Amino acid sequence: MSMTVGGAKATLEAVIIKTEKSIERENAYQKELADDRATLSYIEKLQTDGEPLPAGSPYLSFTEWKEQIEKEIKAGQNSIDRILVEKAELMAFRYFVDNAPEA
Repeated sequence: MSMTVGGAKATLEAVIIKTEKSIERENAYQKELADDRATLSYIEKLQTDGEPLPAGSPYLSFTEWKEQIEKEIKAGQNSIDRILVEKAELMAFRYFVDNAPEA
């Protein structure tokens, strides 16, 4: 089943809105990633200094805590990488919507 240029443009208009909303979360991901990296540094300092786990910590060991933070860092970085792709897609979508002939 083929799609007309007009149909493709209409579909992409909705995708553009969704993509713009996703890109708006980039700053939040950047802040969260910075916080996670600071937490990882803090954990490593505590561990190096021979400090005990903080009271009330939900983790059983520094290793468990570090592994969790490293997972969060990886997820945050993946989100930022995805946003870079979304920015490129958004440029392409807008170019198509603005320039594709209706013929």
